[in-house]
Amino acid sequence: MNASPPADAVDVGALARCAALDLSPERRAAVQAVLSAWIPAANELSRKMSDAAYRQLMPVTAFAHAHELPEDAA
Repeated sequence: MNASPPADAVDVGALARCAALDLSPERRAAVQAVLSAWIPAANELSRKMSDAAYRQLMPVTAFAHAHELPEDAA
């Protein structure tokens, strides 16, 4: 069975319309290539990090909102 690519021309066109981007065919092809590489990798990372062995891990970088910082640090 042939699986469809992670991102095809229809997907890229729909995303471009949602973002109000008027992409040339060349730019759409470039976006499609990037998404086709990123989506499988992101899905694999998501599956890996969903495993019970990794559930206690926290991100190295923590983002704080300005209202949560002391006044002299904001």
